Amino acid sequence: MTMTFETSRLLARPLELSDHEAFHRIWGDPRVIWWGATPDAAASTRKLAEILERGRHLQAGQGWFAVIDKATGLIVGDVVLTPYVTEPDIEIGWHFAHDSWGHGYATEAARGLVRHAYERVAVPRLVADIVPDNLRSMRVASKLGMRRIGERVRASLPHVVLALERSEAEATPWWPDALVSP
Repeated sequence: MTMTFETSRLLARPLELSDHEAFHRIWGDPRVIWWGATPDAAASTRKLAEILERGRHLQAGQGWFAVIDKATGLIVGDVVLTPYVTEPDIEIGWHFAHDSWGHGYATEAARGLVRHAYERVAVPRLVADIVPDNLRSMRVASKLGMRRIGERVRASLPHVVLALERSEAEATPWWPDALVSP
């Protein structure tokens, strides 16, 4: 079963191999994937294929989603919902093309993903690992209502570990409008 979700401006659907050019626009840009952008289109396609293979084994509604601006039809980013190292927690993440920054897409898509996760996938708790210097992602996490629960090293970099319980998400002012269509 393919799961998608929409917000007022965005459609999120599972990534596909045919999205390789848009994926490279995001994952090949060191301003976006500064911890290890893919060096060329072929490497991005391999990375996308690897992600899609891992996604085949996930629970329905989990995985990597292309985020599409409904007004233009263009992929502006991706969001992710995958098992976290502390099971049964589920990791949430977001990556947006540099030319899409500053439009509120990451926050809007992440809010839709949170609602999707709690209402359709029935996750126990959402967790995000964010490098403290990644101020844009830290702001998105703050807007979601995530709270700091610890620290860990990931890919040789220190990360802040943030969490969001369903009850915390439901108590935010954005919750009722986060998901507008199945």
